Amino acid sequence: MTLRQPRVVAVRHGRVQPSGSWIYVWVDGATGDITYVGATPYDPVLRTHLHLESDDAQLGRVRATVDGYAERDFDVLAFELPADIERAEAKGLLKRRLRGDAHPSPTDVLTALWRAVDDIARAVEHQRSEIARRGRANG
Repeated sequence: MTLRQPRVVAVRHGRVQPSGSWIYVWVDGATGDITYVGATPYDPVLRTHLHLESDDAQLGRVRATVDGYAERDFDVLAFELPADIERAEAKGLLKRRLRGDAHPSPTDVLTALWRAVDDIARAVEHQRSEIARRGRANG
């Protein structure tokens, strides 16, 4: 058995430390509907856990806002953003892009922000297509 390098979760003075810059998308595993789009500096696994378990509506947003969340299946797609991309700006653009409301100018498509968001949107659409394909195969 070959061990991989350990994954270090930094805890300093009783607090988990940020681990990067992430965008994540909750996709309903049965319908492919996009349920939630979020952004965080924390590990997306931790953030996903907090969305489901926290009684604080600011931390447990999915728990607080998604009807029947505990009876549903989700695929949470997480994407680490490059350091030069502002997380909140990327989240806003991704939400618009997924709704079909983002129409870039020719110069926009050349920016790191647009390229990253476009790559994320394509990956989300691919996952949604896979869910639809599985539904057709099972249904």
